[in-house]
Amino acid sequence: MNPISEPANSNKRTIRKSRFPHHLFIESYGVKIRFSSNDHAAIDMIKEMLPNLLAGNYLLTSVVDAAHEFYYVWNKSERDSLYRDSEILTVRLPRENLFDQLQSVIRLTVAEFAVDRVFVHAGVVSWKGKALVFPARSYMGKSTLTAELVRRGALYYSDEYAVFDKNGLVSPFPKMLSLREEINNKTQIDYPVEAFGGTVGTGAIPVGMVLLTEYKPNARWKPRHLSSGNGLIEIMRDTIPIRNDPAFTISVLNQVTKNSLIVQSPRGEAAKFTHRILKFFEDECL
Repeated sequence: MNPISEPANSNKRTIRKSRFPHHLFIESYGVKIRFSSNDHAAIDMIKEMLPNLLAGNYLLTSVVDAAHEFYYVWNKSERDSLYRDSEILTVRLPRENLFDQLQSVIRLTVAEFAVDRVFVHAGVVSWKGKALVFPARSYMGKSTLTAELVRRGALYYSDEYAVFDKNGLVSPFPKMLSLREEINNKTQIDYPVEAFGGTVGTGAIPVGMVLLTEYKPNARWKPRHLSSGNGLIEIMRDTIPIRNDPAFTISVLNQVTKNSLIVQSPRGEAAKFTHRILKFFEDECL
């Protein structure tokens, strides 16, 4: 019997929970999640990807009252399906592609509902005890810039999220760096930080500078200072939990922007600009 009842013309499904006997319970940043599947192999694969998926910031727990539930339908054809509660996320997708989507959905769930933390899409490194944060959406080159800064000796914090506490300090979220192939810009390859001669930073640190930048061919480095108010507006564009908890989110971002330098500038190739960025950072923030 199919574990999912699929009414016509609907993105909702009736989940027959008894048909999903295999479970995995995790908690990350206070977010409680349950994975259920009709096959234990799916649970094993999810376990394997968790350390990098959540950058080590999670606990496996016993049965909990999870606020977020995911159902993985494992098929012998290796075209699997994924549901969140009763909502369709993807149906009969090749397994490799589905796991890519699953990772993105889980990260976003944790980022949106994290307790006492604010997640911002950003690259983050530490330079001489202060954080350099560069918010950006996907395809804006933040992972490439992060990797080049790590090559120059910066401590690695993240190429995906800046994780801020209530005081505006940023903590590591050190997943493997995901760099896109030159031939196929949509294909990512994950690298450990050691591949760039780098190390992972530890502990929460203050932000020295928020750099609003993106790659543009032949761009010149022309840093422009922004007010804390304008900086907050710009950072909000890349902030995950703004709709879920706007009051707390804005309070945290106020702490970040009032205590750091906010700078905006386009940049060219990351390898050619990192020395200018770090020199500017040292001159202005240290």
